[in-house]
Amino acid sequence: MTRIFSIVILAGILIISNACVAAQASPQEGQNLAVIKGCSACHAVDATPKIGPSWVGLYGSQVELADGNFVTADESYLIESINEPNAKIVKGYSKGAMPQIALTEEELNAIVAYIKNVE
Repeated sequence: MTRIFSIVILAGILIISNACVAAQASPQEGQNLAVIKGCSACHAVDATPKIGPSWVGLYGSQVELADGNFVTADESYLIESINEPNAKIVKGYSKGAMPQIALTEEELNAIVAYIKNVE
């Protein structure tokens, strides 16, 4: 009985451990999603000017908004900007240019993980 109990506990730990690893957002998955969901059509990851702000060096930077305020491009800002594209418009860009895109929480986290790594 003790051996069976130990095996069940070990199996439970492995399942929880695997679930935690799977829950971490993958920048590679985010890059794939940026292509699939159309983000890369408007947001550059190099020096190419596009319709939307570049993602190069975006994470952690100070972003000037159309209203003259500045925000830090942290996770909260990125999530808000993806979920509510017209909440804070970056200076030089137009309101309504970015469509609202339905993403799961996992997809959203993966795209944010990707943006964090674009340098």
